[in-house]
Amino acid sequence: MVRGRVPRANRTIVAVVVAVLLALVVVLAVVVASDRGGDSPRVTVERTDRGAGAEPPSTASPPSAPGLPPPSTPASTTSAGRTGEIATLPIAAPHPEGYVRDLFGAGWTDADRDCQDTRAEVLVLESRTPVTFTTPTACTVATGEWIDPWSGTVSTSARALDIDHTVPLANAWRSGAWAWTPALRSAYANDITDAGHLIAIPLGENRSKGDDGPEAWRPPQRSAWCAYAQTWTSIKAKWGLSATPAEWAALLEMAATC
Repeated sequence: MVRGRVPRANRTIVAVVVAVLLALVVVLAVVVASDRGGDSPRVTVERTDRGAGAEPPSTASPPSAPGLPPPSTPASTTSAGRTGEIATLPIAAPHPEGYVRDLFGAGWTDADRDCQDTRAEVLVLESRTPVTFTTPTACTVATGEWIDPWSGTVSTSARALDIDHTVPLANAWRSGAWAWTPALRSAYANDITDAGHLIAIPLGENRSKGDDGPEAWRPPQRSAWCAYAQTWTSIKAKWGLSATPAEWAALLEMAATC
């Protein structure tokens, strides 16, 4: 036998040992990879039964006031979920002094300088038919077709309509606008970005409503109470205005008709 040469039997044993070691290395690698995969962060998908367009549940605590407990049922299960936003309105005593109309600006403005002031813009937006104008310059609306959402009354003459602030200026003043800048008050008085903020309604209805809140005036049609409460609440929430205890209770009562 030549010195240094490994016998064939020994070479076979070595090959077997190497193969076993390689197999063990592969198994170990698989185990480690599996353990790492188990440590990956998990994504939890929360199931919700709310339909498309439903409002998320409110996280704000309902305001409290003497004699007016907050609703005990979650907003998502009462009045089609519409009490939730009402609960976010802070309850406060009104600020009664100092209101005059001019504090909200001299009147309707013409923000886009097209000669149509806010009144004309609202009449054009809310008419169910193309409007006509009093002159070829198309500044003042003459006729159209308007349906009052609160009474169902149909009007065709612009002269028979007022442009009503759903939350009246005096009410807004009492519930927080007294602390605003003149520019912000003017913006509130002429806001046409919110479809429910300014509404064309018959003259007599607007005079009857005056500056009353829902505790003193409600739409003539009971079927409109739900929409009125929602619109009123949405405006107050958007502009950070408060509600009185009686107003808050009236809104809840009307929302119960939804």
